[in-house]
Amino acid sequence: MVAVEIKREGLRTWTQGLNERGAHDLVVEVADASLLPGAEALLRNLEEYMISYGLQVEAVETIAYGYWAVKVRDEQPGRFELWEYNSEATEFVPGVGLTLEYWRDQHEVCQRYAAEFSPPQPNQLVVISDGVLQGDAVEGVRYPSPQHMSGWWITTDRYDGDIRSPTQDHLYHLTAARPDLARYLAFPFGFRINQANDEAVWFDEKVARDEP
Repeated sequence: MVAVEIKREGLRTWTQGLNERGAHDLVVEVADASLLPGAEALLRNLEEYMISYGLQVEAVETIAYGYWAVKVRDEQPGRFELWEYNSEATEFVPGVGLTLEYWRDQHEVCQRYAAEFSPPQPNQLVVISDGVLQGDAVEGVRYPSPQHMSGWWITTDRYDGDIRSPTQDHLYHLTAARPDLARYLAFPFGFRINQANDEAVWFDEKVARDEP
């Protein structure tokens, strides 16, 4: 069986060997050299994904990768290029830089606090108060929640304590407006954050158990 290798030239990374196994090789390009190790890890993960599913990955298929998503595009003969959602999740654009930044930053923060990596999906809902999208310091907590909800409640000092006053929005709107908050989102249920208190992060067992 042909071994799959990872090749790199400049900021472009690709697989070599999937073609010989009856699939399309994959190619990604990043704008920042610091993302190259992440690009290689992405390709290895997708290689395993393809092999697990019998190499049947179709052109324009969308694949979740951590918090974000990539799409395979049939842009070159014998190769699939990887594209990703723009920050507003309105269209797919060439490259995977945002996907890799989310993956790297969320893993780093989860590892720092010995937390399981548990990313929500960008189309899940988040509860936010006034001031969040405007850039105020936030407090956040992630509650056990139904599938359409991310579990995150994020508030600022403008929150008056009335649970009817916050609004719901998709997570991709939050991370587009507040990219500084994206790194926290992969904390599992039960975690709290407080930017105003030296960016404190801690686990609240009562929240994780969904107790009042």
